[in-house]
Amino acid sequence: MKMLATKMALVTSVALATLLAAEAASAQRLQTASEAYDAEANPNYGFGPRVTVQPGDVVSGNKVIGRDPDPSIRNQLLREYDSGRRN
Repeated sequence: MKMLATKMALVTSVALATLLAAEAASAQRLQTASEAYDAEANPNYGFGPRVTVQPGDVVSGNKVIGRDPDPSIRNQLLREYDSGRRN
């Protein structure tokens, strides 16, 4: 019984370490992917020049669709854009 508990603890700790390493790698990838198309520059087609993503930018896929310093406004912009509703 002791051996089973030890093996379960080892498997759990290895799985947790793998999960944390994968999350760290994902966060690093997001930080390095810092360019996107400026969809505001050409709203008819949704693609403009490539720009560096700033902290206040709203990004959907590989497009910068808006900018605002308030996180709640950025979330609202993203929800409206992803809903398919167009003005």
